Amino acid sequence: MEPWKLCKKPCVLQIVGYANSGKTTLLTKLIPLLEGAGVRVGVIKHDGGHDFEWDQPGKDTWRYREAGASLVAITSRTKTAIVEQRPQELSVLVHRLAAAGAELVLVEGFKREGYPKLVLLRRPEDAALLQSVSNLVGVVSWGEQKQAELPCFHIDDIDGIALFVKKRIEEAPQTFS
Repeated sequence: MEPWKLCKKPCVLQIVGYANSGKTTLLTKLIPLLEGAGVRVGVIKHDGGHDFEWDQPGKDTWRYREAGASLVAITSRTKTAIVEQRPQELSVLVHRLAAAGAELVLVEGFKREGYPKLVLLRRPEDAALLQSVSNLVGVVSWGEQKQAELPCFHIDDIDGIALFVKKRIEEAPQTFS
């Protein structure tokens, strides 16, 4: 059995940074490496107040929501989506992805939550973020960044970041929970 499958609940790692720091790009490069290594990855994205739309006006699911349904689900041969008409706590979303089979949950955003975090620093002034978030496990930056006692990676070192994540899970599955 793979070591990351020993997590009783899914392992969780937050990717945090200011707007346009490269969080989504990093995740889209990291996910295939982890999935390719046999880790079933779930992802949660925090939409910082933009009130996302997941469906197109006029489509059936959109019409159900417009009619007042609190929950709308759609499924096909290859995928399923459920949307609730209310916000949800991160811990609940993590639990739901675990129930759906995620072994590792990567979270984009939710800076104030307490899960382990990789912080992205694009500009020198972004370093202030290091003082305002908890449970830092590493730094990913666009330039040189040396933080005492924290692993530091360049934004282009996707292989190194993936290896770091896999090693942390293997060495101590609870450290990403």
